Amino acid sequence: MSDTSVRRRGRPKGTGRVDPGAIVDSALDALADGGYPSLTMRGVARTLGVSLATVQHHYPTKDVLWRAAIDHLTNDAIERRSHVDLTDLAGKIATFLEQGVGRPGLLAALLSDRSPGSADRIGYIAERFTAALVEPSERLRSLEANGITRQFDHRALFALITIGVGSIAGAVEAVDTIYGFDLATERGRADLASGLADIIGLGVLRRE
Repeated sequence: MSDTSVRRRGRPKGTGRVDPGAIVDSALDALADGGYPSLTMRGVARTLGVSLATVQHHYPTKDVLWRAAIDHLTNDAIERRSHVDLTDLAGKIATFLEQGVGRPGLLAALLSDRSPGSADRIGYIAERFTAALVEPSERLRSLEANGITRQFDHRALFALITIGVGSIAGAVEAVDTIYGFDLATERGRADLASGLADIIGLGVLRRE
């Protein structure tokens, strides 16, 4: 057996080339598994089957990779949101559920980060979230001005949808077992989104 046919334990296989997008995807998977502490450059390299140097060629440090992952997350949310009518609240919620089911627990792991340096990371997330919410806030104000919706605190709605719905989507098995909504299916997500939109839109008190 030649030396080239034997690899040391833990040595990644592969060509040494990788799409930067695949590195970011792997980083997001790691973050969903356990937040910032679970993200390691070596772990990403091992998952992708490339060397640590290959990952570092694209993202020199863990913090640079983390920021790239957050940027991708917010950019993807903006892109998805552009195809959703804000008056279609059920559709918007279903979109967030679909995103959350793809990487259960990701948003909760990011926002509950308490590891060293977390204040700076939460600050960066806040910066990106704030920028991402400018356009939908303007659209909601336009709907209010035209009498389509009543005036309300947009921040509360955004918090409910992004964090609340995101957390629900991160508990796929529990939501199915306890409440009977199978979020792994489009029908299940649509059913829950419809129920939540009805409660958010109309409230629960009888109107005279």
